[in-house]
Amino acid sequence: MTSYRSPLQRPDGFAVRGNRAVFTRRDHNKRFTELLRAELDGDTWSVTDRARIRTPGRVVMHCGQGRDGFLWIRAGDTWVRVEA
Repeated sequence: MTSYRSPLQRPDGFAVRGNRAVFTRRDHNKRFTELLRAELDGDTWSVTDRARIRTPGRVVMHCGQGRDGFLWIRAGDTWVRVEA
């Protein structure tokens, strides 16, 4: 097992593809989430981009699901797809 320190405090969403990843942290019941992109450089994540994205609905608990290099964020009745 290998572990890496997260570049984002208290992330609630994570998806990875190769050495690239996307992390999210949401404010419960708000219409936005913090999005951070990073690349694995040796044994640490290097942040490549940070943004606050607006979603079509309120972001709820357990909203981020990572699969096959994409992060799916549930916002109201909609799923937002973010590529790693």
